[in-house]
Amino acid sequence: MKKYLLLLTCLTLAASASAWGLLEDLVSFNGDPYIYKKSFLYYVLTAKNPKIRVCVSTEGTSTDPARQKITRDYFVKSTQDALDHWFAFLRANLGEPQSAQPMTAKGKKKSKKEQNVASKPAFSVFMPSDRRAEFADILAALPRRIELQVINPNGEDCDKEKKGQYDLRIKSAGNFTHGSIEQQTSKYRGSAGAIKGVYSPITTHWQLSLPGNDDYSYHELKKMEARREGRPFVGGYVLDYDMVRVGRHEIGHFLGLADQYTEDGIDKVHSLLRVEPKSVVIGGLSSVMGPSSSNDATLTCDDLEGFINAVDFIWGMEGKNSPRVQNGWKSLCGKPYTYLQGIPVKDSADMAKVQAYLKNWKQSAVQLGQLAQLGQEWRAYLEKVRKMEEEYVDALYTKRQQMRGGLDKAGLALSAESRYLTQKAAKIKDIIEQQIAPAEEAARAGNISAQQIRQLVQNLSQYKGQYTPESKVLDAKGLLTAQPYEDDFSPITYPCLVCGKPVGLENGYLSQDVKVLGRIRPYHIHSACEAKASAYYSKLGNTYRHKATKRTVPTWTQLTQSQEANPLLAQLETDFMPAKKTVPVVLDNLDAKKGSEVAPRKNPLVASLPTKPAGATPKRATPSSTPKNSKPASDGHNAAPVKQKAEPAKPVVSPVQTPVIAPKAKCVVCGQEMADGAFYTDSVGRTVHKHSLCAYRFFKRFHKTDEDSLTRYSDYYFFSMPNDVVQAKADMRKLDLTFADIRRYRAQEEAAAEDFKKSLEAEKLAKAQAQAKAEKCRLVIQVTPADVQAYEKENKAVLARVAQKEAGGRPLTKKETLVKRHYAHLKDNLALTEECKG
Repeated sequence: MKKYLLLLTCLTLAASASAWGLLEDLVSFNGDPYIYKKSFLYYVLTAKNPKIRVCVSTEGTSTDPARQKITRDYFVKSTQDALDHWFAFLRANLGEPQSAQPMTAKGKKKSKKEQNVASKPAFSVFMPSDRRAEFADILAALPRRIELQVINPNGEDCDKEKKGQYDLRIKSAGNFTHGSIEQQTSKYRGSAGAIKGVYSPITTHWQLSLPGNDDYSYHELKKMEARREGRPFVGGYVLDYDMVRVGRHEIGHFLGLADQYTEDGIDKVHSLLRVEPKSVVIGGLSSVMGPSSSNDATLTCDDLEGFINAVDFIWGMEGKNSPRVQNGWKSLCGKPYTYLQGIPVKDSADMAKVQAYLKNWKQSAVQLGQLAQLGQEWRAYLEKVRKMEEEYVDALYTKRQQMRGGLDKAGLALSAESRYLTQKAAKIKDIIEQQIAPAEEAARAGNISAQQIRQLVQNLSQYKGQYTPESKVLDAKGLLTAQPYEDDFSPITYPCLVCGKPVGLENGYLSQDVKVLGRIRPYHIHSACEAKASAYYSKLGNTYRHKATKRTVPTWTQLTQSQEANPLLAQLETDFMPAKKTVPVVLDNLDAKKGSEVAPRKNPLVASLPTKPAGATPKRATPSSTPKNSKPASDGHNAAPVKQKAEPAKPVVSPVQTPVIAPKAKCVVCGQEMADGAFYTDSVGRTVHKHSLCAYRFFKRFHKTDEDSLTRYSDYYFFSMPNDVVQAKADMRKLDLTFADIRRYRAQEEAAAEDFKKSLEAEKLAKAQAQAKAEKCRLVIQVTPADVQAYEKENKAVLARVAQKEAGGRPLTKKETLVKRHYAHLKDNLALTEECKG
């Protein structure tokens, strides 16, 4: 009997096994051991009076504004209740006596009904009274309450009007009504982004997803209407799918605890997985950190131990010096373990291993944190360069469209800037992929040393001033020697077939479609001279020589400064380059391009240097210079003083104050001035017409506008909305564009592109026909109608016999055949003569 009783006791204990574990991403994320500083728990421990600004949204639920308001209030109340319950549980277990009455945010007592709802299920106190002193520091750091402050009470858009103004985003995970697809198929009814920038690329706020319920909002709406009208309401019971439990589960994640129903997301060292089998730790006693199918919302002793270990882990990383953090503490839940900074320890020998592990971990944490910060800074800098590259490429495209015959100096400087930014972005990408990314991968695997990280930092220092994150995007080290694209200023030119002047890629093209003397003769020609090409085909193979000539491509410095040498360039060559001779570049009067309205571009890198006033001529100063009307002093000591001639006082003229007129904003797309209020200005100062074709073209620079993309932008997202969709919707609102506008403008541009394509094809066909006609008319025998009439009169009898014989089907004689052939040739030449008259 005793054996059976012992077996029953063991089975009962095994069935009630529970555990705890810390979030893996709280301990380290992508090799960054300081990621915990971005966690909600770190904020709770460090904020003196924590208040959380909250923005709430109801994706995937009813679109009725009244029901959306009910859902938003339901989300906030559930989250606030879960926070209050957790903190009451923690403070009671850490030694603070429970108050007789629960208090609301304004200090008022709750009603009995509210007390009953908030207290189900009630929590237990597991902390022995004789051990409360060990955890007094946690109780002192723990706030009594965290108040949620809603910033969008009227449902303002969190991604538009309230963007960047909140600390916590509460979203809807979908409509989990009874029997809904989400309720039947979804394993997860909520999610928690408890560390900024880990679960989503957004680094400005934490994120919480809760299950929506249209049945609940409809039920509450009808109840409110009945109460307002003073009539009774009978609505029955509505399932909310354990919102109390879901809220407490997700707040458990916010306090550093991992799920207890899967290995994913739980740290293998800072959890009981280090000392107990997986079958005991994962899926043991149904607890608040278990799966969503469990109905138990009770906080357990293991939840208390997990929270204390999460706090000790953070304070151990922060170097907090307390007996518990430095020496460990024994389990409160009857487990045979000691916990040291979030790690379970079995015995004294194991304690030595854990202490050595923590020592090595903290020694490498500084270098690993430096590596993680290094990667973040380089990637952020790359995005900054790419953003400016897109802006300059767009501006260059617009400039090319405006100046078809070739760019002026300002345009060539813009081409050099655009080309340099493209090369710079590619270089930074290579540095990240070839040097930083392999080091990060080794850090995640634990296979990198402090010496290797220091060597990486030293290797990256060679790019200082040009590619490193602290460098300016348009830096002097690379920009001053940047050159335009070859399509804008070709390094090789050819003589034009028509005018004989040099032809480059920027203002002409190569043609190989003319056959002269049995072979194709290539030639270059200006686009402006194309219409006259056929008249000069005779030069091919004769006087025209298709010979390449090299020319020096100007640098950005030479394009932006023409009066004198650039002192920054001289300094740059001294600091970064070997000494070399400067070759002067002679440019073809680029400022006088026909149709150019762009003023010569100023060099911003030398704008801050001291300049002499216009028209001022510096005086030559020599040691022998003496003032006017002065005599040299004699060698004697008593030389007579020299009297200076008094000059008449000059009248003082007050300067004329010229009113400063602020320039009007110009559209970055069409270049026209815009009326106030009719345009949008982005974060970098670009202005564009709103609700117009310009707005559509500006939007198209950053977002796709095909039908599939527009469908994605307009879809509902039950969980998290993709970042590109969020940004696209925000930009549409700023530019005052609707989906119908985008489709209309897209159709207009597609039609215009089709018309342009047809015009090019027609132009190409006309050119081919003209070339064929020119070749056909190159050798023409001139025949007049009088020649044909004279031939008909001379051979009238023969032509009559030919007509009779052909009508009767009889054969022709040789003379008749020859006369007929000559007559046909004569008429053909007459027709060709008429055709080639022009």
